[in-house]
Amino acid sequence: MNLAPAAVEALLSAVRFGPDGLVAVTAQDATTGVVRMQAYANAEALANTVKTGRATFWSRSRQELWEKGLTSGNGMPVQEVRIDCDGDAVLYVTQPEGPSCHTGATSCYFRKLTDEGLVNDGGPPEVPAAVISKVAAVISARRAQTSEKSYVASLLTKGLPKILEKIAEEAGELAEALPQTDRAHTTHEAADLIFHVMVGLEAANIPITDVFAELNRRFGTSGHVEKANRPPKA
Repeated sequence: MNLAPAAVEALLSAVRFGPDGLVAVTAQDATTGVVRMQAYANAEALANTVKTGRATFWSRSRQELWEKGLTSGNGMPVQEVRIDCDGDAVLYVTQPEGPSCHTGATSCYFRKLTDEGLVNDGGPPEVPAAVISKVAAVISARRAQTSEKSYVASLLTKGLPKILEKIAEEAGELAEALPQTDRAHTTHEAADLIFHVMVGLEAANIPITDVFAELNRRFGTSGHVEKANRPPKA
């Protein structure tokens, strides 16, 4: 997390621990938005989390600290620590290294209440846009594969000229599809274009998070105003 030592003191002074010295901690997946699990932490566990960047809790049954993943291998690096408005609940924003539930489920919240009772549906749904980050991670991983085994690797090997050719091709196909009434075909072509743009970003060493940040910067600003305020191209 790379926080200053004073961050631990600031956190502990803001948290309202219960009579048992514990506070509820929820762990959320930073990429998908899925709530992974909920446990409890004392002051030592919170301090350890901030210092190590690894999700640490207090086991009420064993009466000891436990770092998520030390025994299961499914660690939970912490990207952010947040507290709620009353200070009596903590949120770990994490990048989980595998499933978070001891049952092997991705999330501990894999049971959903329905008219038929509790149904195991695998866990809460991901934020729909999370698939973009997941695809970007797969594209990045394909760099290490051979062109014979991976289409993405073959594009990255051929370089930007080939990738730009594919982007132009897919953009043209989407432009042809949009005026038509075939929703499925248009959706397919849009996905093809987005995918190849992401391959281009990978080739240019531009993380998709930079694009997210730029879109967030523009959000709420008139397109005319934003375009007029752009610095001149180098």
